[in-house]
Formats: sequence, C-alpha cells, structure tokens
Amino acid sequence: MALSSDALIATLSGQLTAQAANIAELQMQLGSGQVLTQPSDNPAAVTQVLALSSQAAQLTSWQSNVDLATSWLGVANGAANSALASMQSARSLLLQAINQGTQNATGYEALGTQLGGVAANLLSLANTQFAGRAVFAGTSASPEAYDASGTFLGTTQSPSVIVGPGAGAGQSLAVSVPGTALFGTGAANVFATLSSAVSALSSGAPSAASLSSALNALDSVIAGAQGASAVLGESSQRASSAAAALTTQIASVQASQASLENVNVATATTQLSLETTSYQAALWAASQAIPETLVKFL
Repeated sequence: MALSSDALIATLSGQLTAQAANIAELQMQLGSGQVLTQPSDNPAAVTQVLALSSQAAQLTSWQSNVDLATSWLGVANGAANSALASMQSARSLLLQAINQGTQNATGYEALGTQLGGVAANLLSLANTQFAGRAVFAGTSASPEAYDASGTFLGTTQSPSVIVGPGAGAGQSLAVSVPGTALFGTGAANVFATLSSAVSALSSGAPSAASLSSALNALDSVIAGAQGASAVLGESSQRASSAAAALTTQIASVQASQASLENVNVATATTQLSLETTSYQAALWAASQAIPETLVKFL
C-alpha cells in the first residue's frame, strides 16, 4: 500500500533528523577528540573507562611510592657506603697502633685524634636525613637517629612503602635499614667501640689487649654493616624493577582507556564525509519525492 503524503513526510523527516544528529555528534567528537561525551553515549564503555581510571590512579600512587623509595634508598646507600669507608679507615688506624709496636705518647695521641675525627664523621653519617627524617632511625620520625654520645634514638623496624598489590596492605618495600643494623647495637656499636679506643690512645699508653679488643669489636660491626649495605642494594634493585613494571602497566591501562575514549580521527572524518554526502542526497531525494512540501527548503 502506498504511503500517504503525511506519512511520507514523517518518514523522510525522521530519517533526515537522525542523519543530522549523526553529523552533529561526529562533528562534536572531532572537535573534542572524545568519543564518550556523555555517559549515555556508551554506558558499557563508560563503566570500563571508570574502572581503568581507578586502576591507573592506584598504579600512579604506587609509582609515587617507588619514586620516594628510590630517592630515600639513594641517600641511605650513599651514607652506608661512606660509613663503611670510614669504618675501614678506623680499622686501619687501629691496625697501625697495634702493628707499629710501642710508640711514644705523642704518636698514640695523634692516632687517637684521627680516630676521634673518624668517629665524629660516622656519627654525622648515622644522622643523615631525607625529607626531614633520619634515614637510619627506623620507623621513627625523629630528625636524629643517634644522640651526641652515640646512643640509638630510633626503632629497629625498617621504614617501608607500598609498591604493589599483595596480602594485607600490599607489597611493601623497605626504604632503609635501622641504624642498629649498620652501626651495631648497644655497648658493641661502632660509637662505643671507637670511643673506648680513642680513650685508650689518648692516654698515651694503650694496652695491646685494649686495642685488639677494639679491633675485634670493630670487625664485627663492619661485618654487620656490609650485610646491611647489601640489603639496601637489594632494595634498590627491587625499586628499579617495580618502577619498570609500573611504568609498563600504567602505559597499558592508559592505552586501553584512550582506545575507549579518544576519537579515531581518520575513521570519524571518513564517516562524517559519508554521513554528510548521504544527508545531502536524502535532502535532494526528499525534495523530488514531495516537491510541494517544506522539505525542499531544508
């Protein structure tokens, strides 16, 4: 059955309106660069984008933690290496005092002065700071890890940050070691050991037994410090690996998000050209089919 004039007009009008809407949407997408200009455009895609955005935010947060860990570990590693070098210098001075046999008081006192300087440098290194915190104070927020006498002020727990998913709060990464791991504990720490040796040398007549005891105690501290330095090095490697993995994951999530959100300019431009051509053809066809209507003036 043939369509009435009114029905034909309604059909053609609906077709032209739909095509005009498609053209307007494509123009808006090309102008904004976004496919999803409002949630109703593609609810499923919008849901995916929101999930990807949340995932990207979490990954970025972990990446910030890794950056913090890398900086903190860089400072801690540098201080630890310098501390080990100072401990070796102290060891050389003690060996010199032991191996050169009996010296005059002036010679011993000079060695005691040098050893005191090494001890002061070690105390300064032990109180190395990063972002206002002592890096070797454990989880304490104290600006100092040791007081002037060499007494430890921090905690024995290593500070850490979360760098990925895992049990509990997530995968943690230690950003330092407590001072007790690097400088020894209690009366056997490097400060007490060197203080005792300095006192013996400054007397001008240290006993061989006291110097040998100090050397043995220092060797024990050095062994512990080497282990602590190795832990810091391992943490630095973990930080580097975590940073690389997070960079890859963030790039992947962002690419997935962009594929859902961003306009494919070439495809959209071609589609706009086809829609425009089709719309113009439909206008012409409508003007021919119902020449006495207002369609020919559209």
